[in-house]
Amino acid sequence: MRNAILGISLLLASGLALGSSYREVTQAVGDDAMLASAGVTPADARLRKQCKAAVLDSDDLPVFFNCVYVQTDKSLNLFSLEDGYLMSELQISLPNIDGVALQRMGRWSQVQIWSGDRVTALYIHGNGWIDPEQNAEVYRWLLEHGAREHAPHPWIGP
Repeated sequence: MRNAILGISLLLASGLALGSSYREVTQAVGDDAMLASAGVTPADARLRKQCKAAVLDSDDLPVFFNCVYVQTDKSLNLFSLEDGYLMSELQISLPNIDGVALQRMGRWSQVQIWSGDRVTALYIHGNGWIDPEQNAEVYRWLLEHGAREHAPHPWIGP
């Protein structure tokens, strides 16, 4: 029981810490000037979504961050918001994606993206919560643009 309470407390605390910039990230998704200053021409953005993601380079524990997901015809980009600026957390050209998976857990899903030893797990948000339909849309788009299907990794993160 004590471990369950501790686990729930940690999950709530991490959600509160990540939730502090949720509104700012929501506004950043549609801000062309911020996107341009991050190096992506707004006209090239095919899809812009609010997300939460973790980029794992090894067997480290995932650290999720609020993010802006941007797809162009040639790349996938994840940006965190720091001091009013979009900072690149992941920029990968579509040919350098080794595989993608859509991992499901109950009614939720996460998109998993492999490149070398790195795996990125992300959730697209809609109405303030994980949106499985938009996760599936991102997954399909990546497959349609040359990414190969990959066996899913066990559920990553919260």
